[in-house]
Amino acid sequence: MSKATTIDDGLVQSVTRAFDVLFAVAETEQPPSARTVAERLDLPRSTVHRILNTLVASGVVSRVGSNRGYAVTPKLAMSMMNSRGASLGAIAEPYLHRLVAVSEETASIHIRTGDLRTCVAEVQGLRGIRWVRGRGWSAPIWSGAVGRVLLAGLPDHELETLLERSDMQPLARNSVVDRGEMRRLVHTARRQGWSSSESETIDGAAAIAVPIRDDGGTIAALSLYAPADRVGDMLELVDELQIAAQDLGRHWIAISTVQSGAASGGAVFNSRQPAN
Repeated sequence: MSKATTIDDGLVQSVTRAFDVLFAVAETEQPPSARTVAERLDLPRSTVHRILNTLVASGVVSRVGSNRGYAVTPKLAMSMMNSRGASLGAIAEPYLHRLVAVSEETASIHIRTGDLRTCVAEVQGLRGIRWVRGRGWSAPIWSGAVGRVLLAGLPDHELETLLERSDMQPLARNSVVDRGEMRRLVHTARRQGWSSSESETIDGAAAIAVPIRDDGGTIAALSLYAPADRVGDMLELVDELQIAAQDLGRHWIAISTVQSGAASGGAVFNSRQPAN
């Protein structure tokens, strides 16, 4: 059995290379190919292929699209969220409970994880018949109201690239799989600041969603979802949803600012205001 190669400072070279490859995948705007990663890290392509295959088998990286690209998985994204002192999901619970008290419907927060959207926080609705997906549940980024809100926060060139590489197959009876129609709906969500859907990701389920923003743009989607026959009632709550998203965005900015100041050893005198 061969031993792992070590480098001068006692680190295991195979491990450090694996982390280099993982970070190269995570930090790239578009899912990179093995060739792209190899060129970026100046490593043999065969070495990068072996590392990527190992990361895929471990469940922290997945193959994406027809261009043989790679992206980090929700499993890794959720682990990263859990390791942060004040994750968005952790501070969101009071806001979700507030929405549930007003609407009686399930409230949730989703973030983008590669070409997926992943639920990082959820509070179940109060009604006897309700939709519940659960923390860690994922769906294609292009699906439903939540996906459109997240896509609306992307620059146009990134949106185009993502749509072109996505395998847009129907998930439910009203799934939008035409790229031209999807662009129109995303631009509408961007303009009006919210989106709604009915039976696009799951048959019989409806959702409304709004963006949560920090100074850099959209960081997550805040949503309500319920059986499709109650979508009209939810649409009356768009203003309430937007107010909660703005409040949560301000809270997130304040927490992030304090943490940044503490990490740098400096005092924080002013809190930033969220982008609207």
